[in-house]
Amino acid sequence: MDTTEIKALFQRFAQLRVGVIGDFAVDLYYTIQTETGEHSLETGQDVFWGSHPRASLGAAGNVVQNLAALGVSHIQVIGCVGNDLFGREMQHLFATLKVNTQQLHVIAEDWDTCVYTKPNRAGLEANRIDFGTANTLSDQRFTELVADLEKSLPDLDVLIINQQFAHPLLSEKRVTSLNNLISRFPNVCFVADMRDVGMHVRESILKVNTAELASFLRIEHPDHPDLDWCVSQGNAFRQRSGGPLLITRGQAGILYIDQHGIQTIDGLALQGELDTVGAGDTVVATWAACLGSGATPKQALVVANLAAAVTVQKLAQTGTASLSEILALHHTYAVHD
Repeated sequence: MDTTEIKALFQRFAQLRVGVIGDFAVDLYYTIQTETGEHSLETGQDVFWGSHPRASLGAAGNVVQNLAALGVSHIQVIGCVGNDLFGREMQHLFATLKVNTQQLHVIAEDWDTCVYTKPNRAGLEANRIDFGTANTLSDQRFTELVADLEKSLPDLDVLIINQQFAHPLLSEKRVTSLNNLISRFPNVCFVADMRDVGMHVRESILKVNTAELASFLRIEHPDHPDLDWCVSQGNAFRQRSGGPLLITRGQAGILYIDQHGIQTIDGLALQGELDTVGAGDTVVATWAACLGSGATPKQALVVANLAAAVTVQKLAQTGTASLSEILALHHTYAVHD
């Protein structure tokens, strides 16, 4: 793709209508100092100092902020948030991005907003303190969410399905239930990123990394999976699932397999320190936006690969990629499809 083609594709993003359902979280970054010399007068315990707190959207929320960075202006979220301070921060972050949160259910009892804390100590991430890991969504509440989704799907071009947590919104049983709804809307582009239950999604493009692919197939993951391994195992997975498969290969690139064959793109030879946290979300958001806007799978691979390369160069943050950043990298590496 040349610069003109990429710009034309991004212009179509502004009219795209995207829904995101799944596990939403807040990423809380701060600096922590543990050797302070201060002790609590009440307990005698060491006192740590925190500074420079900042929050961003994580998990399915990172998919949302990546969509917004790409210029997608019609974004709707379907999920849950707690009635707590982190929940209010999540809603504030969504409001800043002008995201439709009418179907973000606020749960007052027995639900902590999911939070990944990212304490930085002397330049390294220290032990996290996470919230919301023990949440359990009732069947009644899930039924309400599916009813909301059913109402929304006629007005969506794309639905991104996310499963991130150990106790996810979308369990194995619930993915099966969701499949029945997906089959009724063939005009919607469905893209799923399912950390644990991807084997059960149907009639949707499934994004996996190589470790997830090996886990789903219950095979050993090689230290450095090459393209032949990815193709072989990707085809084995598709024999079970029947759906298209998007395989991210880290710095090696991305592979797409569907009923028409196999398409690949090599990763860019990036220099310097890299941070891969959230790069998969960037790929999912960019891939979905491209396909939903009429791009070919090959074109979507080119742009998603560039977007991920932008993201991984942003350190200590859940990064996003904008059109200007993607074009700058495209110019630097002279990428063509």
